[in-house]
Amino acid sequence: MDTVARTPLRTASQPADLEGASATADLGETASRLRLSATRLARILRQQADAGLTPTQLSVLATLYRCGPIPVGTLADEEQVAPPTATKIIDKLHAAGLVRRVGDPTDRRITLVSLTTAGGALLADIRARKTAWLSTRLAELPASELALLTDALEVLEHLTAPQKDRS
Repeated sequence: MDTVARTPLRTASQPADLEGASATADLGETASRLRLSATRLARILRQQADAGLTPTQLSVLATLYRCGPIPVGTLADEEQVAPPTATKIIDKLHAAGLVRRVGDPTDRRITLVSLTTAGGALLADIRARKTAWLSTRLAELPASELALLTDALEVLEHLTAPQKDRS
């Protein structure tokens, strides 16, 4: 298991002339701890999925759920992969019965990709397992820590929002 040395927070008695250097070091330490915690949480949640799919395949299913039927090129853009890569991912998901391809009714040159009922059900099951695991862990926290975490979520949501959405 990874361990992280915890740096104590600056106290009111710490000299002000050390604040600049200390703040920079504290930011680096905070960034490192946040990155490590986010990576661990993502890894654990992926393990909870246990669906026999790659993280990229799961991401494609989630994108199709969020966006509905979309062209392959749009899916590639959303997933930040090359169109041929998106096509390979779709091929595997299609073979598993999780997505379908249909022609665009307004432009026959375009193929739309969407979730099948089985794909939607699998995604819902995976999300439920992840949420159940996380809910169990959250229930173990003291009320004060749960309140702190709840307050921190707004900051994390702001931090991870796309740049254009930040105010």
